[in-house]
Amino acid sequence: MVRVRDECWTVARTEVFERCTVLTLEGCGPDNHGRRFHAVTPFDRVTASQSTQPRRRKRRTVLRGALAAIARERPALGLWTAADATLDLFAYQLEPALAVLHGATRVLLADGVGLGKTIQAGLILAELRARSLLDRALILCPAGLRESWATELRDRFGIVAAVLDHTSLAMNLQDLPAGVNPWAAHPVVIASIDLVKRPEVIAAVEEVPFDLVIADEAHHLTPASDRGHAVSRLASRAPWIVLASATPHSGDRAAFAYLTAIGSLGDPLVIFRRGRFDIGLRDDRRARLMSVTATHDEARLLRATDDYARDIWQARGQSDHAVQLVAITLARRAASSAAAVALTLARRRALLAGAPPPVPVQGSLPWEDGDDDDGDELDERLARPGLSDEAGERRCLDQLIDLAHRAAGHSSKLSRLRRFLKRAGEPAVVFTEYRDTLQAAADFLASTFRLGAIHGGVPAPMRQEVLRQFDRGELDVLIATDTAGEGLNLHRRCRLVIDLELPWNPLRLEQRIGRVDRIGQRRRVHAVHLVHRGTVEDRVWNHLERRRHYAEQALAEQDANTLDTARAVFDDVARPPRAVTPIATTRMHGVADELARVTSHRQLSRHAGAVPAHPIFAIPRHARQGDCAAVALFERTQWGPGGRLIERRVVARTVALHGMHMTAAWREVVIAMGNTETTGNPKALSPPLRRAVLARIAAARTRLASEPVMHQSSLFDRRAERSAGARREVAAQLDAALARRAASLSGIDPQPVHSRLVALWPLPLTP
Repeated sequence: MVRVRDECWTVARTEVFERCTVLTLEGCGPDNHGRRFHAVTPFDRVTASQSTQPRRRKRRTVLRGALAAIARERPALGLWTAADATLDLFAYQLEPALAVLHGATRVLLADGVGLGKTIQAGLILAELRARSLLDRALILCPAGLRESWATELRDRFGIVAAVLDHTSLAMNLQDLPAGVNPWAAHPVVIASIDLVKRPEVIAAVEEVPFDLVIADEAHHLTPASDRGHAVSRLASRAPWIVLASATPHSGDRAAFAYLTAIGSLGDPLVIFRRGRFDIGLRDDRRARLMSVTATHDEARLLRATDDYARDIWQARGQSDHAVQLVAITLARRAASSAAAVALTLARRRALLAGAPPPVPVQGSLPWEDGDDDDGDELDERLARPGLSDEAGERRCLDQLIDLAHRAAGHSSKLSRLRRFLKRAGEPAVVFTEYRDTLQAAADFLASTFRLGAIHGGVPAPMRQEVLRQFDRGELDVLIATDTAGEGLNLHRRCRLVIDLELPWNPLRLEQRIGRVDRIGQRRRVHAVHLVHRGTVEDRVWNHLERRRHYAEQALAEQDANTLDTARAVFDDVARPPRAVTPIATTRMHGVADELARVTSHRQLSRHAGAVPAHPIFAIPRHARQGDCAAVALFERTQWGPGGRLIERRVVARTVALHGMHMTAAWREVVIAMGNTETTGNPKALSPPLRRAVLARIAAARTRLASEPVMHQSSLFDRRAERSAGARREVAAQLDAALARRAASLSGIDPQPVHSRLVALWPLPLTP
């Protein structure tokens, strides 16, 4: 125990450099409890605060000090941060962190939507940081979830993370010295995967030795994708990798094998997949189909669009996958709204005629990394002819465009939605797949309700402001696309979810409902699906029903399910679900005991005082000559290589005191017992953890050394040689960082256990 800047701290780690020493400190005083601080000597003055000189205190103060010592126990294989974290304790959420402490280096969090995968990943991060096993961590997620991640880490675990985008990177470059990588300037970094995957960005990120890489919404990491390649590169160099996704399995064994192989260096993937029923939560949500009678114009549009989509599917779609995607898009947009399908039909008609699209599409700027793909189709696909008679196809499109404009004059779904919202009289979130439909719904409902809308094109700060307004009760209805709806937590105020159209991916329904059906929802959740009866939506719903049980057994991914639904819709074939290999879920033993211990320590912390820097004691209230019994509480601490805390245990002993009478006599006993002693039986860092991490680091260094650095020499300049030399230097730096991490875990025998007396107080006299 030391004093730095007039506060009392315990040392968690010591790092010795050539000209300074960095101490990682944990606050143990009344004003700094729970804080972490880095002191650099000789710039910070560090003085030892432990003393064998005991101090007499009131019995109540002694007991509060003893409780504080018990509450700050640090078992070698137990959780250190869960008791102080701001979260409701559930046994299943402790399992992944415990698995990491027992040697898991690659973890897949595949729990259902709303069951706290962010909390579980954050707990892993907090535990590794508390043990000083982690210097840098990188969290990759969709752009819309960056602020949510930062808020969760700050509010729940007290971890301050830097959110990096193009703007913040530019600001960091201005503030940092020349040559300093901005990705290395922060211990915990949160960034969009779409930013990191870019060639000019991944080159800088790869130079930083991250100890932990967390990839949220990992189902986006698909084979042959830039996202998957970027995460695989970074994960293969990190000692720990955590993947999080509620939908990791698409039924495609190859795709699932790719996901589970991300970051693999010969170490197994530990998978946690639990549903609401598995963890004992109630599942009494109500879901219903709400039939909507289409207007005459809408019915004609739906039938004509269905016929056209089926025709191009059966024609060129049999040999051209892009035409199949066009058929799917038109059928889905027609079911969503006439306004949405009208724009797509107009674009397709213009592209088939060789003219520019009538509505200019604003592409993403180079420095933007937001989610802006709310169901928009690429012009390359829409320009593919679907029928052999191209002139006849253009005439068919002209008729469809005319029908769409007529039907757009009155939307039966939006009228039904407005009546239902008035009758419900409570906050609601409305989902649609398309930004065009969202805009039409927002315009239609704006005069009746206080409305907020978010989609992939809305900047993250504006999204957060809309969500805050909705949570504060300033908005009645929130309309969102699926892209913007990822990661939303709306359960605090809302329990009603409405779908303007049926998504062709069966798990999208679960993801939408999961925005309000989350841990902490105290009311029954209601989901309403608006459906045009007698149209393509009937066939979609029937197929979704057939796949409902299958979706519970094999989690589904968007593209595979969409194509499977399309085959059932256009080919009129009720295809049975494809057989998949079930996911083996990990179960940790002793979780119930660990939950009881953490809960007990949390309760003790509410009544405990500060951990005493000096031994403290209380004497009997009525001191008299004679024998008495007392409780002596000892704190036994073991340090590992590099001054890292391995374990801190509290041991209580009952001692008999003979002939005690005066305060001075008590003080002499405390001095005799309180001398810090060194005991045997040292315990090393968790053997499974050490073996697993060292093996992974060795494999990472081997792979790093085997990566070729190829270049083509030039006759005119040495740019290629300099670039190759820079890559070799980066590889050497990464290898050195991995070597330092390995040295911090091995090579030095564990130190003996140090024991000190914390408190001593007399037992009550028995008659």
